[in-house]
This record gives sequence, structure tokens and C-alpha cells, in this order.
Amino acid sequence: MEVWNEPAVLFEKSTMFTKSRFCKIYKVTSENPSGYLPHSHDYMQIWYITRGCCEHWVEGQKHLMARGDIFIVPPKVEHQVVRLEDAEIISCEFSFDHFFPPKENSAYQQVHEAALNLSFAWLFLKDADDIHSQFSLRPETGERVNTLMNAMLVEYENGDIYYEEFLRVQIMELLLVLAREYSQSPQSHTAAAVYDKYKPMVEDAIRYVEAHYNEPLKLEDVCRISMVSKTYFCYLFKLLTQQTLVEYIMNLRIQKAI
Repeated sequence: MEVWNEPAVLFEKSTMFTKSRFCKIYKVTSENPSGYLPHSHDYMQIWYITRGCCEHWVEGQKHLMARGDIFIVPPKVEHQVVRLEDAEIISCEFSFDHFFPPKENSAYQQVHEAALNLSFAWLFLKDADDIHSQFSLRPETGERVNTLMNAMLVEYENGDIYYEEFLRVQIMELLLVLAREYSQSPQSHTAAAVYDKYKPMVEDAIRYVEAHYNEPLKLEDVCRISMVSKTYFCYLFKLLTQQTLVEYIMNLRIQKAI
């Protein structure tokens, strides 16, 4: 099923988070939880497959997800989920802006960086290095993740007093559990090597954009400078700048004009 022909819709936390100030947790049961259009959001998302399987399209690439798989989608990354075989998914959406003050060398920064690294490794290593983009959780870790995700869902649905404080702690625990599990996986070393390899290339492209911002710029030309695929460049660019290329160029032109 091809789902990448239309421009992505941006979902914003200001309109999507109506019950809690910083998160939304729900069970996905509809056939097309993302609708029929790709989308992105200005917050982070964790999807956990509790039953069946689904297709996860990320920046135009299809990933088949099955029961027990978990994946992290960072802000501004275009994706779409298509349920298969009566799949059931628990989705946790949250904004780091409402966790803790982002102080340098704080636990906040460490967990935030770990979350971005996890999303990088799981979703894009296959495209970059032709290896499997997920790793298998150990049984004990899988049980802990399953328990956490379901507990978070119950906490959010019940909305009892202090439920946001409980959710804040549970989300942090989930990220730390996943980060610890991934750090013990051989793929973590591959992820670091691939990231270190391609980051300078994307930084070269950013310098090119800053030098030619007042000229017509095409994504294909900028990708050619970075010597990476369109899919990989778009992801790394968003990871490094928290903006799409179009947003970056527009904001740069405004800043220069001012």
C-alpha cells in the first residue's frame, strides 16, 4: 500500500493534548490510526504493538512491526501507521518541554538524548546500513515494557489525582529501560558508527544552505552535497536542527532579512 503521495499534516501538542498538559496515551484500534495521509507532530511518540502487526511508514520507507515491537518517533518526522491482522497498539505521545527544566548535564538532557538516539537507531539503520532496524527485547525487558505501557494507559484513562506526576515518572522509566536495553545490544555500536559517519555530511549540507540561502534551493541538490539518500538526509536534518529543510531555509531567510 503506497501512502506517501500527499504532503504531511502537522499535529501540534497545543491541540492534541487536551486532557494532560504534556502527554496523551491511548489504545489504537482503527484500521488507519493516522488516517490516509502521512503526518508529523511537534512532540515525541512511542508506539507499542500488543497484538497483531502493522506497517509503519517513516519518511517514505516501510517497516513491518509485530507484537512486542516498540518504536520511537521524534518530532517533525513524517510517518504513517497502517494496522494489519487486527493489530492493537498502545500509543504514548509526550512533550519533553513539560518534563523538567532543560539544564545542561541534567538527567533531562541525558534521557532526551537517549530517546533521540533510540529513534535514530530503530527507524533508520536499515536504510543506512542494510541491517535490521529493530532489536529484540529480552523476555524480562519485554515484560517490563508491556507492564509499563499498560499501566500508563490505565493511569491516563482513570485520571486520578496526581496522575500526571505518575505518568511523568513512568515515561521516564520506560525511556531509561529502553535505553539500557539498547546500550547492551551490539546494534548500539553500529548505530553510533553510522551516526558519526553521516553527521558531518549533513553538517556540510547545512553550511551549503547557509551560504546559498538567497538562491533557489532544491532538496535533491542539498542531498547531493551531503552524499546521503533523501530519506536519510531528511531524518538527520530534523534530528540536528529540529526543523525540516524548508522550515530551516525560510527561518534563515527571515533572520537574514531582519
